[in-house]
Amino acid sequence: MPASAYSVADYPIVRLRKLRRLPLPGEVLVDVGERVQPDQPVARIALRPGIPWVVPVARLVGVQPEQLPQAMLVKVGDRVKAKQVIARGLSTGLYGQKEYECPIDGVVEDISAKSGRVVIREEFGREEPPVKVDVAFEIGCRPREVPQHMVVKVGQEVKKGAMIAKKGETSAFFTKCCYAPISGVIAEVNEQTGHVTIARPFKEVVVRAYIEGTVVEKIEGRGVVVEAPAVRVTGIFGLGGERHGVLRVLTERPDQPLTPDLIDESCKGQIIVGGAQATDEALAKALQVGCAGVIAGTAHYLNLVRSMGVKLGVGITGQEDIDMTVILMEGFGSLAMREQAFRALKALEGRRASINGATQVRAGAIRPEIVVPFLDHEGPAGEVAVADEDLAVGQRVRIINEPYFGAIGTIVSLPREDRQIETEARVPVVEVETESGVVVVPRKNVELF
Repeated sequence: MPASAYSVADYPIVRLRKLRRLPLPGEVLVDVGERVQPDQPVARIALRPGIPWVVPVARLVGVQPEQLPQAMLVKVGDRVKAKQVIARGLSTGLYGQKEYECPIDGVVEDISAKSGRVVIREEFGREEPPVKVDVAFEIGCRPREVPQHMVVKVGQEVKKGAMIAKKGETSAFFTKCCYAPISGVIAEVNEQTGHVTIARPFKEVVVRAYIEGTVVEKIEGRGVVVEAPAVRVTGIFGLGGERHGVLRVLTERPDQPLTPDLIDESCKGQIIVGGAQATDEALAKALQVGCAGVIAGTAHYLNLVRSMGVKLGVGITGQEDIDMTVILMEGFGSLAMREQAFRALKALEGRRASINGATQVRAGAIRPEIVVPFLDHEGPAGEVAVADEDLAVGQRVRIINEPYFGAIGTIVSLPREDRQIETEARVPVVEVETESGVVVVPRKNVELF
């Protein structure tokens, strides 16, 4: 379908930008102006984050927790070395200013003015070989006796300096211990030699483009921004991560449920769309056939748990270990998909889409999304839309909490002053013009539509 044939006003073509960012500094693999595909790696971490060290630095340098940021000599994101002084007390005592030396090589992940703690994540290099420790010699036992003296198990992470084996309980004088010379994972306990192998775990972290588009910005060492003319449709709840495939609508009406008889082997690798409720059997069959994703109006909570074999959390979804992404446009229960969304998905049928089931229902709401690029679009597009952008007058939003749950409208005002709501709390609010008139709701209760 050419871009000129798409004309659903509720979901216009906009210039969509997606920030693809590494959690820690790494290597960017593409350049500005390069066309990328959804599965294409755009950035990767050359070093795998290791074990976090949580250190009560405020107490160690003699300052109050709220004074910790002023005492720090490094900031979040800085790489630090073992023995490097990273904090210094604010006052001079009898023995001078107290200082704290970093225990390991790593990256400063967090400096908390509430707890007074600093989180340093140790980094493991790709080329670092495993280290063998002669535990039998260190604690004075026979090689075959080493397993019974181990205080950690194979596969368990250990920090540098942590005890890994101990012999003797009755008297501290006769107790012998063996400590880990490096941080890593216990890879092997050899009963023949008495050696314990500690490996430096390495797992490459790769960020992919997610959508087909063009790289318009490069963030050195962290990632890129990918832009494409696209249609973005959001749902209410989802699970499963980022996937892509061709959209295929299997129902004729938005109130028609998705049933297993509509799904066959030809759906493999596709993102299938149903109108109303997706039945337990339909979800199970879609997973069995190998669908990339399922989009439906609703599903029952227990059906979703049984069919997918997952336990749904109450915080954020999208990290489930499943081979299919599910997006519910209206949430749980037995509801038809809203007419506007079904009409848009029907009009987009046959085009390649990128989907993400990640959902966060608390403040800073994240909603599952369907993104369909229109790279052949040559006409005018809507204003640039960026994930997690600030609210602005004129934006289309959906209200995600009672008493206006599900209402869609346009922001007409963003009052500067906090207002008192029904709970008697004063919070930032937004005025939204809906079909029933202008309503005032807390800003955290709306999401970009």
